[in-house]
Amino acid sequence: MIHKVDIIITTKNRLADLLITIDHMLSIGFTQGQFFIIDDGSTDETFAKIRSSWPAINIRRNEVSRGLMTNRSDMMEWSKNEYILSIDDDSHIRTKEDVEEAVAIMESRKEYGIFHFRVFNQLAPPPPKNELSNTFRFLRGYIGCGHIIKREVIQKLGRYREELVFYCEEIDYSLRAYKLGYYTVSQDNLIVHHRIDMQQREQQKSTVNAKGIYGREWRNIHLYANNLIITALYYPFGIGFVFICYRMLLAFYKMVLKEKQLAGFFRMLKRFFVFIPYSFKHSNKLSYKLFFRWFAYPDMTDGNSVGK
Repeated sequence: MIHKVDIIITTKNRLADLLITIDHMLSIGFTQGQFFIIDDGSTDETFAKIRSSWPAINIRRNEVSRGLMTNRSDMMEWSKNEYILSIDDDSHIRTKEDVEEAVAIMESRKEYGIFHFRVFNQLAPPPPKNELSNTFRFLRGYIGCGHIIKREVIQKLGRYREELVFYCEEIDYSLRAYKLGYYTVSQDNLIVHHRIDMQQREQQKSTVNAKGIYGREWRNIHLYANNLIITALYYPFGIGFVFICYRMLLAFYKMVLKEKQLAGFFRMLKRFFVFIPYSFKHSNKLSYKLFFRWFAYPDMTDGNSVGK
């Protein structure tokens, strides 16, 4: 069953992590031809190293960085296999059997369109599979570092909404799929190991816009503005207004009171208000019935915790 799955990875200047990921995914049974990688303007010889080490891997290089969202869309079109497994250059799925079990779940029902691997954001190995429950779940969305999408979903939805630039593209894609009758599903013991030091990431340099760094303030601007944009696009009238107010207050608390990013907060608001005409033009609101059913699903995209 693993032959039905292609792997897509977008990478930039993380060659050491990428080498670990490729080596692991090859060791569990994937072939070089199942990899589709875009080197997004790296300066660490990523393209040359992958070409020389694994000549059968499909890899392209962007001379100028185009961003992960554009790259993932390009790779989803580049591959033609039945399923796309998207992982980060610093993440991996533990075993071949875990991938095959996820595909089997998706094949059990036509409407299961996206599979989310439960995320463990840590350097240490995650708990063994037999220590995790096998609870099946419907979810609101998925996360980029470990998910599978059916080809038919990609054919119907097309590319990611690249106007979002960074953050919330997965929840947007999941909602677009949900509107067409496809569900995002997961099973608690099928996981992706995202090999990051969360403490170090939290201390990342604060910067509004440093190309390729994605500093904390830059991330916050896009995170909170994009959440507002998603709310305006999909939430029913009335409910949407309440959530927009709530999310503005949450952004003020997080960005201004906690992280002292007053200028960043106003840049975030500007980004949202600039998108208001776009949100009206591309409005794709859920019915109240569909919204309440979707909103009752857990959100596991923060990693590690279940039902968070």
